[in-house]
Amino acid sequence: MEKILDYIKTGPAILIAVIVFIVGFIALLIISKIIKNMLKRTKLDISLQSFFVKTINIVGFILILICALSTAGISTTGLIAGFSAAGAAVALALKDSLANIAGGIVLLISHPFVTGDYIEMGDKSGTVKEIDILQTILITPDNKTVVIPNGLLSSDEVINYTKEETRRVDLSIPISYDNDVELARKSIVKAASRESKIMDKEPVFVKVAEYSDSCVNLAVRVWCKTEDYWDVYFSMIEKIREAFNEDGIIIPYQRIDVCMVK
Repeated sequence: MEKILDYIKTGPAILIAVIVFIVGFIALLIISKIIKNMLKRTKLDISLQSFFVKTINIVGFILILICALSTAGISTTGLIAGFSAAGAAVALALKDSLANIAGGIVLLISHPFVTGDYIEMGDKSGTVKEIDILQTILITPDNKTVVIPNGLLSSDEVINYTKEETRRVDLSIPISYDNDVELARKSIVKAASRESKIMDKEPVFVKVAEYSDSCVNLAVRVWCKTEDYWDVYFSMIEKIREAFNEDGIIIPYQRIDVCMVK
């Protein structure tokens, strides 16, 4: 008889708890959908949007579960303590992953680089294929896939070669000591005038940079659009050689003059 009375007393509470859970779950789905649609209108990266939505769903589900259990008359103190202990244990075990998640959030918010940029970090470089919440994937020029944890990218120095619209092409061109530097300069300017992808508004820079053992090194600097960098780089090397051949400018090879004394 006592068991029947207990069931009668606890039955409505369990029913209310089930209703609370169902209503809360439906409300969570609606709220999650609204937030997801709001995030789509922002400029946040798709990976960061997905992370926010998943976080809201997990936290909301835990809150709904605790509310439902509390409504049913079940003490949630131990459950909350268990979640706290489990959370601390997971955080300790996954501290590196959490650092990568934090780094991913920083990268996705600050935008030091985006998908399609060519970046370099330490001895690793490549085109950004994907920025995930945990890691960033690069494709190297020889088509290798490089995976870098976001924790490293957010805390180390990163060079972005394609963020700006224009880039400067730097070349070091050797000429013989027997050649006229001014003639070599005019020859290089002539070579640059034959390259259509060089920006006309920026003058061609040609100056003596170094007197080495067997040659005079000229520093050559021209400007172009970022996407044309490598085309201009290799084209200028070829066109300078052509212009030097036309004007009699010698590109020396390294040599040592030995004097024999009797």
